[in-house]
Amino acid sequence: MKNQKKDEIVEKLNFEKPDFVFLPKGKHTWRQRGYYLVCVSCELQHAVFIGKDLIMVGEDKNGEPILKKRKDEYC
Repeated sequence: MKNQKKDEIVEKLNFEKPDFVFLPKGKHTWRQRGYYLVCVSCELQHAVFIGKDLIMVGEDKNGEPILKKRKDEYC
């Protein structure tokens, strides 16, 4: 800390006790956006990367996304 200015504020973070904890719901509603599946049902947006080779074609009876391999003509 030799190079710090007098007026500079340094914040020390404690990762053992975070200020905010995100616990996602048990069931998610997924929508495909580009190469990602984005959850639209949680208050904090989160996503899963599925890449360019897969496409979401629907959801099963449990709400899990159904992914199919894209045809080569679309890639």
